[in-house]
Amino acid sequence: MHTGTLCICLVCSPRVVVCVCVCVYGRHCIQTKQMMLKNPEILRAMLDNLTDALIVYVCHQIDSGAQVVQLFDSWAHHLSPAQFREFSLPYAQRIIAEVKVVHPNTPLIFHANGGTGKLESLGGCTADVVGLDWAVDLQDARRTLPGRVTQGNMDPMVLFGGEAAIRQAVEETIRKTGGKRHILNVGHGVVQGTPEENVKFFCQLAHESGTPATGAKEPALVA
Repeated sequence: MHTGTLCICLVCSPRVVVCVCVCVYGRHCIQTKQMMLKNPEILRAMLDNLTDALIVYVCHQIDSGAQVVQLFDSWAHHLSPAQFREFSLPYAQRIIAEVKVVHPNTPLIFHANGGTGKLESLGGCTADVVGLDWAVDLQDARRTLPGRVTQGNMDPMVLFGGEAAIRQAVEETIRKTGGKRHILNVGHGVVQGTPEENVKFFCQLAHESGTPATGAKEPALVA
């Protein structure tokens, strides 16, 4: 591994794996929600088994060189806050807790896409970093999650704009976090077809974000 290069492992949460297996990327995850409402015991059994497997998988990835792991629920927006607390967060939290027993010094990130309305629940998650999507106001998140390290949350569609729009969005993100305890990133992922030169410019701004011009007290990182 080259000096200065960080190896990040991205891992689907148990609920996302269930959705992929059952719904084959169905837009509304209908089959999974039917299972949740009609046969919740089957869904819980699947989630339990996948959680056990993912604990082993994440530990293997760290043993193989991963320096940071991000666990994500890409479809948390399909769940109400109560459903999220029952069918997503507990299983992600078990992975985080058990991996930390084996690898206490490896940073773990949990990102729930569509986390609006779920910030208070995310406060109970023991991940080192809480990922946020662009629908969440960063100032609200920082008030709800005091002292926590956050990640996000620029709208990835901004990367289809020009450099002025990207710079404005980056500076706004840094301003709302105070430039500390935050990993600068887009709110979920880079969309297919995004101009590569705009991604490069975004990364450049991230690396420059610790300079006095932005008012940041500490460099923001880009994941």
